[in-house]
Amino acid sequence: MSVGSIVPLEDGWEKIKNEGIKVLEEFLDTGHIRSTVPQNADPQKPRNVFSKANYAELYTTVYNMCTQRTPNNWSEQLYRRYGEAMSDYVQRQVLPALKDKTDVPLMKELLHRWINHKSEVDGQFFTYLDRYYVKLQSVEPLHNRGYSIFNQQVFTSVIKDTRSALLKVINQERQGEHIDQDLVKGVIEIFIDLGLNSSNLYNTEFEEAFLPATSSYFVRQASGWLSEDSFPEYLRKAEAALQAEEQRCNSYLSRTTLPKLRNVVIIAVLQQPQNQLLEKETGVVYLLDNDKREDLARMHRMFSLVENGLNPISQAFRQYVTDRGNQIVDERVEQQKQVSSKTEALNDPTFIQTLLDLHDRFKGIVHECFSQDSLFQKSLKEAFEVFVNRDIGKFSFAALMSSFCDRILKKSGERLSDEEVESRLTKMVELFSFLSDKDLFAEIYRNQLSKRLLYETSASEDAEKSMIAKLKMKCGAQFTSKLEGMLTDLSLALDTQKDFKDHCEQLPEGKAALGGIEFNVTVLTTGFWPSYQVQEASLCPEMQKAINVFSNYYNGKTQHRRLQWIHSLGQATIAAKLNGRRHDLIVNSYQALILLLFTRDESHNLSFIQNSTGLEPSMCKKLLATLSIAKFKILSKTGDGKTIEDDASFTPNDSFQCPHRKIKVPPPVTEETHNKERVEEDRSIAIEAAIVRIMKMRKTLNHQQLVTEVLTQLAFFKPNPKLVKQRIEHLIEREYLERDKNQASIYRYLAKLQQFGSHPPEADREAAEAAIGQRRTRAA
Repeated sequence: MSVGSIVPLEDGWEKIKNEGIKVLEEFLDTGHIRSTVPQNADPQKPRNVFSKANYAELYTTVYNMCTQRTPNNWSEQLYRRYGEAMSDYVQRQVLPALKDKTDVPLMKELLHRWINHKSEVDGQFFTYLDRYYVKLQSVEPLHNRGYSIFNQQVFTSVIKDTRSALLKVINQERQGEHIDQDLVKGVIEIFIDLGLNSSNLYNTEFEEAFLPATSSYFVRQASGWLSEDSFPEYLRKAEAALQAEEQRCNSYLSRTTLPKLRNVVIIAVLQQPQNQLLEKETGVVYLLDNDKREDLARMHRMFSLVENGLNPISQAFRQYVTDRGNQIVDERVEQQKQVSSKTEALNDPTFIQTLLDLHDRFKGIVHECFSQDSLFQKSLKEAFEVFVNRDIGKFSFAALMSSFCDRILKKSGERLSDEEVESRLTKMVELFSFLSDKDLFAEIYRNQLSKRLLYETSASEDAEKSMIAKLKMKCGAQFTSKLEGMLTDLSLALDTQKDFKDHCEQLPEGKAALGGIEFNVTVLTTGFWPSYQVQEASLCPEMQKAINVFSNYYNGKTQHRRLQWIHSLGQATIAAKLNGRRHDLIVNSYQALILLLFTRDESHNLSFIQNSTGLEPSMCKKLLATLSIAKFKILSKTGDGKTIEDDASFTPNDSFQCPHRKIKVPPPVTEETHNKERVEEDRSIAIEAAIVRIMKMRKTLNHQQLVTEVLTQLAFFKPNPKLVKQRIEHLIEREYLERDKNQASIYRYLAKLQQFGSHPPEADREAAEAAIGQRRTRAA
C-alpha cells in the first residue's frame, strides 16, 4: 500500500485489527510474541510486542486514515471501532476469566486483567488519533475511554466481591497473618486509576466501607483489651495498632486515607474508652506512684491525639501533686506542734528540702514524659500554689523559705560546692515562684541578708548576687532594688572607710584622734536596710571620741545626709584575761560597754551597770544574760543561774575556761525577723496604687471588675477582696474616687489635685522613699 493512495475504511481497519489489535491480544492472553520481533538484551526491560517496522507501518496506516480528505477521513470511525474492539475483548476474555472467583483468586485475576487492559489502552499506534481527532472534536481521550470501558463492563460487576476480598485480607494481616501486600496495593490502585485522576471511586467504593469496618474491628479489640489488660499494656497495644495502621496506609492504601484512618483508630481505642481507662487501678495514679516514666510518656503521646484528651489527665496529675504536697504539709504541721523553739523550727531544712525534691521530681516528669506541655506545666503550678500557700501555723512558708536560703548562704550552714549552691538556689527560686506572699518573703530575706552582710557571715558574695539576680529575673527590678542597694552600700562603705583612714592620717593627732582604738564605720542607706531600734547609751570616752571624728568627717563630705548610729549592729573586740588566760572577745557595742566596766577585779550590781551604760533595764538584762548565763560565761552572777534578778551582782569569771583565743559572744536574739506592720503598710499602699492606676485608665468601673483587675495586677501578694474594698473606701474618703449617684457599685475616677500634690498616692510613696534614701543614713 503506497502512502499517496486513498486507504479505504475496511481495508485499513482490517490491517489494524489483524496486524495490531489481535497480535496484542494474543500476547496478553498467552504471552506469545512472534519470533521475527527483536528483543532487548536486558531481560529487566519490557518485551517488544512489535518490531519497529511493524509499529511504524501501523502508525502510518492510522495517520493516513485520519488525514485523508472528506469523505475518506475515517477518524470518527476509527475512534468508534477502537472502543468496540476493546469492549469485544473484555466480553470475550476478561469477564469469563473473573466469573465465579472470590477472595484472593479474584484479586489476582482482576489485577492481571487490569494490567493487560492498560497495555491495550496504551497501544501507541493510535496516538495520532488521540492528538488530532480527540482534541478537535472535544471527545473523551482514548486513555480515558479505555478506562471507562473496563470500569463499566468489568469492574462494576466485581466491585463488591473485590471490596469484600480486600477487607478480609486486611483483617487477616491485622491478626498477624502474612499477606501479599503487592497484590493488595495493585488492586487498590485499580480503584484509584478508575477514578480518572480523582479519588471519588476509591472514596465511595472502598474507603466508605473500609473505615467503618476498621472502626468496628478496633472497637471489638478495645473491648477485649479493656477487660484483660492493665492501663500501660492497653496503651502499648493501642500504640502498636496505630503504628501498624499508619504502616499499612504507607504500604498499599492511598495517602489521603491516613488522617481518616488515624482518626477512626484513635476514636475506637482511645477516645471512646478513655473514661474507663483512666478509672483503672493501674491508671494515672499508679503510674505516678511507681514512677513509670516510659508509660507516662506513652500516655501523653497517645491522648494528645484525642481532642481535649489531655484535660482529664492533667486534672488527675494536678490532684495527685496536690495530694502529695498536702500530705507533706500535714506532716509538717503535726511535727511543728512538738517543736519547742523558734530556732529549731526555722533552721530545720528537711521540710523545704522535701518540697524541693517533690517539685524536682514532678518537673522532671513534665519535662521528660509530658514534653514540657503547657497544660501540665499549668497543672504543676496550680498544684504547688495550693499547698505552698497553706497556713502552717506560727512560721509561714515565706519564713521557712527565707531561712532555707539563709542556711545555704551563710558560713555556718552546710558546706556545699559552688555548683551545689547554684543548683539549690535555682530550685529554691522555682519553689518561691508559687508563693503568694512574695512581699513577706522579701522582708524576711532582707532582714536575714542584712545580718549576713553586717556580721560578715555570708559564705560567698557571688552566691548572694546570684540569688538576687534570680529573684530579679522572677519578680522584676522593683522586687530586688533594696537587696541590690544593700550590696551597693557595703561596696561604697569600703571606699568611705579608705577615705576616712586617709583623713585621719592627715589630722594633727593622727590615729590618736580616734582615742587609741581601731575604728571602722559602715554607712547604710535607710531606705534599703531593715528598720532597727535605736537604743541610746552612754558610750565610753574612746568610742565617743572616734564617733565625733567620723561625724565631723562625714558632715564635711556631705550636707544632705544625717547620720543615725545603730550601736546594736556595731562590733567590738575586747582583750580580756580570764583565769590567767588571754582571750579576744568579739561582742557588739552594748556588750562592750558592760564589759569595759570590769577593767579590774570588781563587782557591780544591775543598777550600777544600767546607770553607767544608760541602757534600758530590759535591754540591759538581755545583754547581761548573754555574758553570764549563755554559752560563754564571761561574768559570774549571784542568785539564780537561769535569770537576771534585779538585785544581782556581777564579777569577772575567774573560773572561765575556753580553749579558743578568739571568742565570738552572740548578741541578744531579736524576737522578729521582719516587721509585720511594715509589710501590711506596704500592701495597703500597693493596693491603693493599683486602684488608682486602673481607675485613671478606665475612668469608670464597677466594683467586681475593679477588684478582679486589682488582684491581677498585684504580683507580690494576693490580698483578701475585703482588704481591697477597705482601700477603695479609703480612696473615696480622700476623694480619689466617687460612687455613681444612680448605682453605688460603680466607681468614677476624680482627676483633680489632692493633698498629695500633683502625684497619685503611689508616686508620693516612691518620692518619699527616694527622699529617705537621699537624706538619711545609718551608721553601724
